[in-house]
Formats: sequence, structure tokens, C-alpha cells
Amino acid sequence: MKKTLVTTIFFCLAMLIATPAPAGEMAGVTMDDTLRIGESTITLTGMGIRTKTFLKVRVYVAGLYMENPSSDPQKIITADETKRLFIQGTGPTMKVEAIRKALWAGFDANTPDRPEDLQKKMETVANYFTEPAKKGDTFGFTYEPGIGTTVTIQGEKMQTVPGEDLMEAVFAIWFGDPPADKGLKKSVLKGLEN
Repeated sequence: MKKTLVTTIFFCLAMLIATPAPAGEMAGVTMDDTLRIGESTITLTGMGIRTKTFLKVRVYVAGLYMENPSSDPQKIITADETKRLFIQGTGPTMKVEAIRKALWAGFDANTPDRPEDLQKKMETVANYFTEPAKKGDTFGFTYEPGIGTTVTIQGEKMQTVPGEDLMEAVFAIWFGDPPADKGLKKSVLKGLEN
């Protein structure tokens, strides 16, 4: 009986040690340390919280994944490598109009003098959002070189939009100057040890 109990305890401890912990946790949201996208492995490089109003209401947590992690915002925006910005809602429900307005504010602030073909790509991305975003809902913007940017909503992939120009415009929303949220940008750039 004693031997069986010791063996069981040892086995349970071994399982706890062998189970990898998620790399990132923030405001109750956990994200995997790595993801496999096509032939590439991308690593969680940092996380941040998007807040709104003077009350600092937490709207969502965002995590940045890159093949070659960087804390340089310009490299994050322009790197022609597999990367993803993953978002999980943590706050009150956002209406469709509010989601689209936030996207356009980011596009307009960081890519104001855009050609018509890029404008159409932006419209395509904005039009993917047709439902309100509730607490716990997930979104992703994934770029793959030579393929394009894929928006994922609640795990469902939308049609991929080709072009490095769209990728740069999308990532500039969060890492451009000005970013959607200065605190989120700063937190992500600090990495996971902040």
C-alpha cells in the first residue's frame, strides 16, 4: 500500500514537471509559447492589454508571435516573415461599428497616403467583422510570406488577402506611430519578462 502511494505521488509529480506551462499569461488570458504556421514555427514574443477610457477598461489582450523575435517596432511591421497578432477579448461587448471604426482609425493614422488597391484590401479586412465581439472572443492577423494576411475570427479563417503592403498596414495599427494603444505597444516590446 505504501509503495503504491509513493509510486502514485511520484508519477503525479513527474506529470506536473513534464507538462509545459504556457509562455504567456496576462489578465487571465494564456497563450501558447509557440505556434506552427505552415512550415514555420513562430514564438510568442510579448503580450499587452488594450484599455479604453480614463477608467482603463480592459478591452482585450494581444500577443505577438514572430519567427525572429524583435523589439524594434519598424522590424515588427516590415519583417517579411511568418508572424501573428493574436487577440482575445477581456472586456465589454464591442459593436461591429466600433470594431471597424478602431481598424480604420489605425489604418488612417499609420497609412494615410495609401493607393486605391491597398484601400480595397483594407476594406476587405474590415468587412470580415460582421458580429459584435464578446468577452473571450478571439481574433488573429497572420501573415505568411508569398501568401498574404489571413484574418481569423473565433478560429474561423477568412479569405487570405495577398501583399506585403496590407501586412505592414495591419501590423502598423499596433506597432506604428501612433499605435492603437501606447501601453499595449510598450508592453509587447518589453517581451514576456515585464
